[in-house]
Amino acid sequence: MSPEPLDGVTVVDWTDHTGAYAGRLLADLGADVIRVVPPGGDPAARVGPFVTGGDGRPVSTFERFVNLNKRSVTLDVAARDGRDVFLRLVGRAQVLLHTAAPPALAALGLGPDELGAANPGLVQVSVRPFGATGPYRDHLADDLVQLAAGGLLSLGGYADTAPIAVAGHQTYLAGSIVAAGAALLGLLGRLHDGRGRAMDVSVQEAIAGALEDAVPTYDLTGRVRRRLGEVPREAGTGTFPCRDGHVAMVAGRLGTAKAWTALVGWMAESGVDGAAELTAALWEDFRHRQSEPAIARFREVFGAFAATRTKAELYAEAQRRRIALAPVNDVTDLRADAQLAHRGFFVPVDDPVLGATLVYPGRASVVDGRTTLAHRPAPAPGQHTGEVLTELGVGDEQRTTLVAAGVL
Repeated sequence: MSPEPLDGVTVVDWTDHTGAYAGRLLADLGADVIRVVPPGGDPAARVGPFVTGGDGRPVSTFERFVNLNKRSVTLDVAARDGRDVFLRLVGRAQVLLHTAAPPALAALGLGPDELGAANPGLVQVSVRPFGATGPYRDHLADDLVQLAAGGLLSLGGYADTAPIAVAGHQTYLAGSIVAAGAALLGLLGRLHDGRGRAMDVSVQEAIAGALEDAVPTYDLTGRVRRRLGEVPREAGTGTFPCRDGHVAMVAGRLGTAKAWTALVGWMAESGVDGAAELTAALWEDFRHRQSEPAIARFREVFGAFAATRTKAELYAEAQRRRIALAPVNDVTDLRADAQLAHRGFFVPVDDPVLGATLVYPGRASVVDGRTTLAHRPAPAPGQHTGEVLTELGVGDEQRTTLVAAGVL
């Protein structure tokens, strides 16, 4: 079999919970990701949701998710001897992921210059809420603050409510995705000249870059995008209830003229009350379809049409007619999805910490016909400390000293 894309690449993952997913993404591509955690345990383990583990204690499912396919080393990097071991570890790696603030790095003697001296070819990826430079570089932020600072929170929710945050830890994942991409860019640059790179990732910028057309719309028209909730921008586009859930559809100006015609024809053929009305010339005018009365009337007509059909029925026929419509899938739907099953996207992993087999999302790419690598469960904190110390050439005597000093 051909190697994984990042076979032979060693990544030191010295992140907290906000950047841990970056290492998971690189591990899914075949990198040997060594997660460095303090003696007190993995900071990601303090992030919920929690379930009961095999020993009866609460376990963070977030931590199990972000640490899949990694190795784990317990190390107090703030201690002098721990810093020395850390530098030896970094010295044999190609990538370092970290979330430490610049002043903290400087205090530890682990700034970009010191790390570069230890390994001139090291790709250093810093993931910070506001980046490593600028007036906000030392500001703290959680998921909600980062959603707000990046502008995405202003678009979440309904027109008549305060902003509503999207569920989960989306900014931690978004920043980590950008960080993984930055690591890959650094590795590409390293191939050309052998030099390392210092990659500075701002989560605020990652979120601000995901606001669709909000920024250019403001620049071009002066109009500030507002929260719309479930209100569609025009007839033919939006989320609509059906017999067993909801479907999402884009069949108006935001889609194609052919899709609108196909949709109206489909409803008319089905004998839906009001469908014939939508064939009138007035409905060919985009400005009319974007008016509130048109949006409301379309929702009424299509709602009666969709109410008698399931998500699967609507999806199958819409695809046949080249209309961009899809079911609004929940987790149950995804686990039963034939497309995801065919590509082997979901991967069962025996997890001894949870005392159960857990199904994880795999990587969203197929490499040489191979859907995924052989997954191993997220490690227990420090599970591979001895193994990695052996690889670094740390002998028994020095290990005993490190243990006695509380470094390991």
